[in-house]
Amino acid sequence: MRILIVEDNLDIQANIAEYLEDSYSLDFAYSGDQGLSLALRNEYDVIVLDLMLPGRDGLDVCASYRRAAGLQAPIIMLTARDTIDDKEAGFDSGADDYLVKPFSLRELKMRIEALGRRPKVRRCAPQAFAGLSLDIEAFTVSAGGQAVVLHEKEAHILGLLLEAAPALVTSSTISYALWGDEPPESGALRTHIYNLRKALATLGMEAILQTRRGKGYALEPIS
Repeated sequence: MRILIVEDNLDIQANIAEYLEDSYSLDFAYSGDQGLSLALRNEYDVIVLDLMLPGRDGLDVCASYRRAAGLQAPIIMLTARDTIDDKEAGFDSGADDYLVKPFSLRELKMRIEALGRRPKVRRCAPQAFAGLSLDIEAFTVSAGGQAVVLHEKEAHILGLLLEAAPALVTSSTISYALWGDEPPESGALRTHIYNLRKALATLGMEAILQTRRGKGYALEPIS
């Protein structure tokens, strides 16, 4: 596997290199701008991204990468910040995993291995169903000549629903796609669904999003 490590602490870089260089091909970046440039220029299996970086911080790098990259590698966020709000900010920016400093190098390797087994996601062309269209790169949903910009997580949810439409997508499938094995508090998914429903309502398409209580969500044509 090819791994990108974006970390400005040279001691941490050296420790990671010593522990992982026999197992993976490693590239290193010292700043947010350098990390984003490498991430967009090359294809990586996993990106390990520090939160506090010179220039762009990790949240900005992560969000920018998610908007621009064609083939999306999973991202592990490294940070000394361990509050729920900090973790939610990391996941909202597009991170797949979150590792708090100081961390075990053995655990880092296990998490890299776990994320490396996931298939990378490729940004796709606009998706459409029953008069509703999503441009996942622009986070824009449109219908009837109108368009609304979505939060990244809500755009991801709508993308999953459009791919499956009109079949059901379970709540657990959506949660894993958004947050991996460490979802935030239990109401986070419902909040994103609520916000997505509000955005669809501005397009007159609220009824297309159906809730299957205890199961998940589906898109159905409006009769």
